[in-house]
Amino acid sequence: MGSLFRSEEMTLAQLYLQSDSAYHCLSELGELGLVQFRDLNSGVNTFQRRFVSEVRRCDELDRRLRFLEKEMETSGINIPDAYDDTDVPPPSDLIELEVPICHRACSAQSVWRPRLQT
Repeated sequence: MGSLFRSEEMTLAQLYLQSDSAYHCLSELGELGLVQFRDLNSGVNTFQRRFVSEVRRCDELDRRLRFLEKEMETSGINIPDAYDDTDVPPPSDLIELEVPICHRACSAQSVWRPRLQT
């Protein structure tokens, strides 16, 4: 096992991955924690990249999860610690997770809005 310290010997490599397998390959490499990525498309506007819509969806889902966590803490509901060794879910599972989280966040907001307005 190596590390990303400055004095550690490194090798520059370029990977060509098929679109279908890129997600899983990069997920596995990220789990190792021994890879550093370089942006080869730095001249491309951020909003013109292929993955922007997925990043926005993840940001929105993260925002809703933080909202639900805050509401649970405010209500005194105990939140168990998450496991650190969970695998990254595939994109298809993200859609399945998104629907119930959005539903719960919207329900919580509709419950709290009338209380805040009075």
